Amino acid sequence: MMDPRTTDNLAPLLAGRLAGRLAGGSASGQEDPRALDRQLLHGPDALRPRRRPPLTIAFYDFWPEFNKARNFFTEILSSRFALKVVEDDADLAAHSVFGLRHQTAKAKKTLFYTGECRRPPLDAVDMAISFDRIDHPRHYRLPLYVPHAYDHAREGATPHYCQPLLAPRIPDRATFESLKFCAFLYKNPHPPRRNAFFKHLDGVRRVDSLGWHLNNTVVAVKPGWLAKIRVLSRYRFAFAFENESHPGYVTEKPLDAFQAGAIPLYWGCPHVAQEINPDSMIDLTGCDDDDAAAARVMEVADDYDRWRAVRSASPFLGRPEFYFDAYRLADWIAERM
Repeated sequence: MMDPRTTDNLAPLLAGRLAGRLAGGSASGQEDPRALDRQLLHGPDALRPRRRPPLTIAFYDFWPEFNKARNFFTEILSSRFALKVVEDDADLAAHSVFGLRHQTAKAKKTLFYTGECRRPPLDAVDMAISFDRIDHPRHYRLPLYVPHAYDHAREGATPHYCQPLLAPRIPDRATFESLKFCAFLYKNPHPPRRNAFFKHLDGVRRVDSLGWHLNNTVVAVKPGWLAKIRVLSRYRFAFAFENESHPGYVTEKPLDAFQAGAIPLYWGCPHVAQEINPDSMIDLTGCDDDDAAAARVMEVADDYDRWRAVRSASPFLGRPEFYFDAYRLADWIAERM
């Protein structure tokens, strides 16, 4: 259920269910996307003066591209603390799963974070953040698409953090006709369900594989969210198959397609409808018959009106679960410091 404070801030969106003027970037009152960004990341009292106690934070064992100086966590915590990023001996040591350096880190409190399909070590840390649906005082559920929405905006791939909540710009029929069929952009070669359905759908109609894995376009898309979203925007559909199916495991993959304006072909979390509108994508999670799955895609592929109806559906608003109000996570961390 959405926090009442968030409901108040998103009232213009919820009342109008993506009112058309927001698609043009209205800059009036709470309908200004910049104001929504501020409220979602820093809370409804973001502009009010507040005491910010000092906090040093160190980051260990995150992925290679992770920016220690400017990231989702430094952003949301900066309105609660006078924050300083250090290399060691921190008030808070945040670590992920890409190494063991955290084992020798010195810190007063520890925070574990992962977007990977791994269980959090609740007995070994003071706080844990993951996709898992765990009812535990030291655990906070945060689907990977939320910090990735921040990264999209930080890297200039989208104008705003709140972009997934704003009205989509729907192509006209002529533009729809010019879009290619479907994109597949992956580097991980292992997930069998994803590989199998790519090969099957590609046998029905050409699917462009644009990444390092199963590439059939000669040139692979360079790393970075801007490049990925620009390329996906040329397609009607984009594969959004997770690495594996596990309750709660929802990553950035459907978000990337939404941000680009492509319809996600989703497979993964069996309960994804709790947080993403099933009318906004083609959810193939429960469909193990490749012929039937491909038929569901092809029913929409060349029908502009049906495709437009799916593209027009709001992915994240109005769902039972809502996670873009990241200030709640900052409050949760602050309470445990």
